[in-house]
Amino acid sequence: MVASTVLSAGLLFSSIPVFAASAPYTFFTYGNTTDVSTSTTFGEVFMGGSTDVDQAFVWMSEKANGGDFLILRASGTDAYNSYIYDLAQTAGKPLNSVSTLIVKDLAKAGSNSFVIDKINNAEAIFFAGGNQADYVTFLKGSPALNALNSRIAQGIPFGGTSAGLAIQGEHSYDAIATKNKNLDSPAALANPYNSLISLTHDLITTPVNDHITTDSHFQQRDRMGRFLTFLARSIQDGYEAPDKAKGIAVNEQTALLVEQDGSATVAVQPGAPNPGVFMAKSNQAPSVCQSGTPLTYANISIYKLTEGSTFNLNTWSGSGGFSYQLDVNNGVVSSSTGSIYGN
Repeated sequence: MVASTVLSAGLLFSSIPVFAASAPYTFFTYGNTTDVSTSTTFGEVFMGGSTDVDQAFVWMSEKANGGDFLILRASGTDAYNSYIYDLAQTAGKPLNSVSTLIVKDLAKAGSNSFVIDKINNAEAIFFAGGNQADYVTFLKGSPALNALNSRIAQGIPFGGTSAGLAIQGEHSYDAIATKNKNLDSPAALANPYNSLISLTHDLITTPVNDHITTDSHFQQRDRMGRFLTFLARSIQDGYEAPDKAKGIAVNEQTALLVEQDGSATVAVQPGAPNPGVFMAKSNQAPSVCQSGTPLTYANISIYKLTEGSTFNLNTWSGSGGFSYQLDVNNGVVSSSTGSIYGN
């Protein structure tokens, strides 16, 4: 067990693991181990991966209002605990505690009473990176998912990065079919029903994620083609009307911070080499979206946000960004600007 320093009753400044041999999780807490209940304000963080965005965690901490901040992950360590706790403290938005719950048994953790209790008592919840297939397997159809959606509905701040972003849309690329293989844009565009593409719908429900498909590590890993394929599939498979499908794709070291009324701003980690958020909207159905045939899908509107840009998800309009159009013809993406990633 990790050593700890007790400063006062229930107050710890080293993370202590809580687990039993048969437990489907490991749990670490940093800060006060005595639970508090505070009045919170909803907000959602869509973070693109790689180095975390400090400003996004300060924003969530302010909305958590001195409560308990919970990190959910299926691999990794408790490194977020002291990082977020100290960041919030320094910013003058102190938290009662930051805890990390690492899911070890995906099949059992979703119905575990300890896991559900920690979700129910959190004033902020954030999914770390990793493999979104683990998160979908852990959550889908589980009491833990019901608890998570209930807490979001009650108005806690919520978010995720990388794989934790992938599960935030109404429509999610769940990566279950890949079995650790890579799904790149050329493969998705060449066959929208490639065996590596598996999608989950209506997993997590938030006030702002209706009609949304997400993707992360976006421009850095050249994911525009597969992102457009996911949008096309949401229409072709009957989950979205041709003019309703939308998407949020986020570059590394960048986060979109969305308020409950749909207004959004962009936060960027200082020194980020290529920050950006891509807001996509379909205007018509794909012309060709079928198994074994390259995708043809025209007139997709893109609004690229950078630091200082604003956007409203309800009106799907922004300020300070860059607007352009993409078309896919026989599996090849073209742009009205000459670059599929805008200016």
